[in-house]
Amino acid sequence: MAGVHRKSIHCPPGVLISMGLLAGGALQSEAANAQTRTPAPPAVVTGDAARRDVRVGAEVPNISGVWVALTSNRSTPPYDGGATPFLPWAQAYFDHRGEAERNGQPLFDPNANCLPGGVPRIISSPYPIDITQTPSLTMISTETLHEARMIHMDGKPMPADFKPSYFGYSVGHWEGDALVVETTGLSPYTQVDEEGRPKSKDMKVVERYQKHAPNLLEVTYTLYDPRTYSRPWTVQARFRRAPEMTLGEYICEENNRNKPDATGKLRHGSEKK
Repeated sequence: MAGVHRKSIHCPPGVLISMGLLAGGALQSEAANAQTRTPAPPAVVTGDAARRDVRVGAEVPNISGVWVALTSNRSTPPYDGGATPFLPWAQAYFDHRGEAERNGQPLFDPNANCLPGGVPRIISSPYPIDITQTPSLTMISTETLHEARMIHMDGKPMPADFKPSYFGYSVGHWEGDALVVETTGLSPYTQVDEEGRPKSKDMKVVERYQKHAPNLLEVTYTLYDPRTYSRPWTVQARFRRAPEMTLGEYICEENNRNKPDATGKLRHGSEKK
């Protein structure tokens, strides 16, 4: 069997030393670069750049984008599990509404007539919301009736001649990682929820928007209304981040099954099974 002839290559000692120094220097340089290299920034898991003005400071939490509701405004009793602190007239009003609905002849409901639910009812809407952040305004658009709330972030108080409205006048500021919103100037002709908890023109609503997980937004809101309730009480709504979604078209007047017919009865209550 033929053998393999290998030719020996001889390098002068000086060349070998030079090669060793070069290799050692390259290794030391790589190690130094590894120690000084800046780590990559963490991946952004929330917030939508298209919904956030670049002028908003980096220290302001990013709650922009589309969020899907995990709660509903059908009934919003106190979050602590206690009873709603109705004053006597409000309890009687609430009981009367419930009895009328059970009899299939519900009383007037703004939402059932394609009017805005207003604040605070809109906070716990079961439909998606889209939050846009700018230095002077935080806007919350809701799929329901294409409603939009304007939260003033510049500290301007409610104008003296402001007329009560469905969404009132909202002023917001940041307390650490929580967006705190105070809303006054509310119309008394809406309800706290679909079940019919009432409110007066003196109601004040204080909300706290806070992320408790990368994709979880919690909104805790407290209702102050001494004309209607014996003490303030708090409700909570929760939302999941949904970057894959956009708000859909919502036409309330089309196939509105929640609006009573000419006799005062609900349409869906009279349908044949």
